[in-house]
Formats: sequence, structure tokens, C-alpha cells
Amino acid sequence: MFMSIIISLGIGIVGVIIITRMLGKKQLAQVTPLDFVYVLILGGIVEEGLYSTQTQWYHIVFTFVVWGLLIYILETLAQKYDAFRWFIKGGNAVLVQDGKVHYKNLKKNKLELEQLRTLLRMQGIFSLREVEYAVLETSGTVSVLEKAEEEPLSKGDYFERVSRNEPTFLIVENGAIHQSNLTASGLEPTRLNEELQRRGHQLNDLYLVEWSNKDGFFIQTKQEASY
Repeated sequence: MFMSIIISLGIGIVGVIIITRMLGKKQLAQVTPLDFVYVLILGGIVEEGLYSTQTQWYHIVFTFVVWGLLIYILETLAQKYDAFRWFIKGGNAVLVQDGKVHYKNLKKNKLELEQLRTLLRMQGIFSLREVEYAVLETSGTVSVLEKAEEEPLSKGDYFERVSRNEPTFLIVENGAIHQSNLTASGLEPTRLNEELQRRGHQLNDLYLVEWSNKDGFFIQTKQEASY
């Protein structure tokens, strides 16, 4: 029994190493959801070989060979045919273009606006007003092109800009006010209403309203968001 476990474990380790090499040298950030499926099934194969008394070592070898061949075929087809790669792995999605958030692409990728803001904060960007272009990669990460400054920054100006960076609050999303964010921002509701009236906006027509003490309001309508 113990020898069977040792043989199964050894075969499992060798099989995982071989199939991992087949997937190529990827950083963790480059791993796609399909790669995780590969790994999960590999784990199931090894687990079945270790804990099932009816599974023999040659069953594990056969399963690894078949699964390895399937992965090789899928990856080869994905490299040769763009349509097939898009079908099994998906494609990149533009979330922000020309400084405007794409609502439809957010919805298609099951992303909320606050989740996008979280991904941006992970890259040191605390406001949507700073983003010129943002792409959701197939790995789930976001690549960002920040808006260029109107004038070039000197070294001192750069550090001054970074030191002034502060959190922003998503006050309005999809025509609804986030009361908790409004309270946390310290912004008076009357101030918000006055600003919307001054700019000629109706609440139901707005996709997002972002607020910071330093920069004030950043507003985008549903029409601008390709709603």
C-alpha cells in the first residue's frame, strides 16, 4: 500500500512538472483562468491516484498522457488561430478610453465601478480623472495609460504631485448615490445637489460622480460611458 502511494506520488510530481513546462514560462500575473483549470484538474488526477484504492499507477500515467495531449492541442490551436484563442481564453477589454469609462465592457466582464477603482489603486492611481486609457487583460490585471500633464514636470514637481495624492470617493454610480461614501467624504448633500444643478445634470443621467477634497468633482454621464 505504501509503495503504491509512493509510486503514485512520484508519477504525479513528474506529470505536473511536464505539463507545467508545456504551459510555458509565465509569471503569476500572466496566468489565465484556463491555466487555473489545467492546474485544478491536475490536482484532481493526483488526488485520485493517492486516495483511491482502485486506481493503479498505469491509470495515472494514462490520464496524464491524455490530459497532456489535450492541453498541447488546445494551446497549439490557440497560438495558430485568433478566433479559437478568443473562444477559450477570451480577449482584452477596453475599460477606459479617452478618459471615459466604458460601462458596457465593465458589465460584460462582470466588473463593478468600485472594483475598477480598486485595480487602479493597486497601481497607485487614486482617481479615474487621472486615467486616459485602461485595458483589462486576459489575466485579470489592468494596464493603464495615465493622462499626460499639460506641462512637463520637473523632479520637484513630481514629488510634490505624489505627496498631494489623496483618496477619492465614488459618490454616485449608475444614477444612485452611495450614502456611505457620501458620509465618509464629508461632502454635504446640499453641496452635491448644487454642483449638479450648476452643471445642468440630472442624477438619473449620471454614470459616476467622484469627489476629492483636492480636485473636487469628476463627473461622467451615462451617454459619455457608452451606456
